[in-house]
Amino acid sequence: MWPYAYAGVWAATLAPAAVVALVGRPLTLPARRLLGLALSARRNPPPHLGHVLALAAHNIPIASWPLLLGVLGAHRHRLARPVANGVLLACIIANTLPVGAALGAYGTALLAYIPQLPLEWGGLALGASGWLVQRRRPLTASEGVGVFVLIACVLLGAAVLETVAVPHR
Repeated sequence: MWPYAYAGVWAATLAPAAVVALVGRPLTLPARRLLGLALSARRNPPPHLGHVLALAAHNIPIASWPLLLGVLGAHRHRLARPVANGVLLACIIANTLPVGAALGAYGTALLAYIPQLPLEWGGLALGASGWLVQRRRPLTASEGVGVFVLIACVLLGAAVLETVAVPHR
């Protein structure tokens, strides 16, 4: 399920990027005003362990919460399943839409500031795929813990990359 979820996360990112880029100025200017990104190495602090931990602590719950849907039994209820699907889709869109808009508005200048994105989207897709599997069969406790640990490791790697590989002062 993970490749499908990963492809879906990227589609949810690249679709708004394409729309913003293709429409051009009527969308790029408001997107830039709304996002307010300053693509400057001077704006990024030097690498620090605290920054890595803060990024990981922020991203791990965002990516791993879908695993709780199985714990709550959402996969067993006919009405809860589509609600869970909708909430998961809304979460993915809430995370990918601003990134896609930024890609469309800032273009290739943004790429140096998002080297962690493939890993972050991998972690987001792992959480989503955990729910996609649970819709068919419940995960065992060890499988759920294993997926959570994998998400945490991937996102910790993303946090390290985001901290050390972006331009900084």
